[in-house]
Amino acid sequence: MAQLDPETIQTLIAVPVVFGSITVVTISIIRYKLKKKELEMRGSDAELGPVVDALREDLADMQEHTQAQLAEMHERLDFAERMLAAGRASQEDRSG
Repeated sequence: MAQLDPETIQTLIAVPVVFGSITVVTISIIRYKLKKKELEMRGSDAELGPVVDALREDLADMQEHTQAQLAEMHERLDFAERMLAAGRASQEDRSG
């Protein structure tokens, strides 16, 4: 069995320790930035958080309602186009 010299052993131990430390520091920085961003979005006032949450819910409800209205308008437009096309076809049949 080959003997490893002390420098090789130190390298084999140091590389995972360094990469592990870098990973832990990077994860900590990412968590800090995400938490900071979340706090900035909520505001510093303790009463502001629930207000922002309520506004988000209202906005989501409005978006759902708007999408439903838009879908209904599309259906009505399609119906009107079909009716106009049918009326034109019947006029062409009578005149042709």
